[in-house]
Amino acid sequence: MSAIAKDLADGRPRPRAPVDQLQAGMAFYAALGLDVRHFGPMWHVMKVAQLVETDLNRISGQHGLSIADFHLVGALMMEPQKPLRPTDLALALNVSNAALTARIRKLADKGLVVGAPADGDRRVTVLQLTAKGSDVVLAIGAAIEREGHFVRYFRALPEADQQALGRILGELHTQMDRHFLPAPRGGPLGG
Repeated sequence: MSAIAKDLADGRPRPRAPVDQLQAGMAFYAALGLDVRHFGPMWHVMKVAQLVETDLNRISGQHGLSIADFHLVGALMMEPQKPLRPTDLALALNVSNAALTARIRKLADKGLVVGAPADGDRRVTVLQLTAKGSDVVLAIGAAIEREGHFVRYFRALPEADQQALGRILGELHTQMDRHFLPAPRGGPLGG
């Protein structure tokens, strides 16, 4: 007997299909008198983000990091000629300084990043990626390209849909980023 058949035989509810979940949520909030036109796209973005984060944590975990760790070391690798202070990196990653400090300490203990005095001002620390850190970034990036579910399903979309999705999400990201204020949180980047 399959696991699904056992669940049904045991009387345990089966998870709803995404479209059923969406319709239930829209009906609930509409019954409260709310305008739910945004609900579908917002719900899909949230669910896709959750699935992508889980998948990317799986891939990064194979290399001893979380996706938040990879995001941090990747940010350092993308701008190696521009030394970043921890406060600059916290702003770029939309996390609190406290959350970033703990993450940097963990990555430094693994030998992936180092702090060094800034040129001209020994009171200021700048972060640098080590050779080991660069190797890990490249390995995880290649693994995401090979194994990432988002990458696979995105590539299966028609070219016009790929471009439209990139444009629409880019516009939303740009607009929302203008109004985002980093705050302490225990989420994917701040925890």
